[in-house]
Amino acid sequence: MPRKFSWLTFFIFLFSTSSICLLFIPYQETKHLDQGYPIEEHNYSQISFNAYHMIELPWRSFNQEIYFNVSVYNATISLQILVDPSDFVNFFMREPYGSHWEVNNITIFENTIQITPSIQGLILIVVTGNKSLGNSTSILLYSGITVYYLRYASSYGLVFLGVAVILISSYGYRRYRWR
Repeated sequence: MPRKFSWLTFFIFLFSTSSICLLFIPYQETKHLDQGYPIEEHNYSQISFNAYHMIELPWRSFNQEIYFNVSVYNATISLQILVDPSDFVNFFMREPYGSHWEVNNITIFENTIQITPSIQGLILIVVTGNKSLGNSTSILLYSGITVYYLRYASSYGLVFLGVAVILISSYGYRRYRWR
C-alpha cells in the first residue's frame, strides 16, 4: 500500500529549499540615481552647481559597480566618490577631505567603476559644475548614473528558515508525541 503524502512534508520541503536559496544565491540589484534626462540652463555666464547622490550598499553585497554616463556642453564638471563618513562631514563643512575616486574638468565621461574591496555602508557621489566655456549663455547637462551590485536576500531567507523550523518542530511533535 503506498504511503499517503503529507501536505506538511511538502511545506517543510518548500520553506527549507526557499530559505537555503534566498540565503546562499545572490541576485543583481540595480539603482538608477540619475535617469539620464537632459537638463538645460539658460542665461548663465558661469555655472556653479552641486548634485549629491547618496548610496547605501547593504550588508553582504559584492561586485559593486558604478556606471557613469555624463556629458555637459558649454561647461565642465567634476565627479567625486566619497566613502569615509568623516570625509562626508569634512566635505559639507568645506574643510579638506580625501576622496576615494575623482576626475576633474571633463565635458564627456562614460565609464564603469568597480569598487574593490566591497564597501558596506554609505557612498556619496558628488557632481560639481564649473565655469562655462566661452561666452555661451546656455548649458546642457546629461547625466546618467547607475549603481549595480549583487546581494543576498538575508532577511527573507531567515523568515523562511524560521517558518521551516516551526513546521519541522510541529511535524516532529505530531509524529513522535506518543512514543
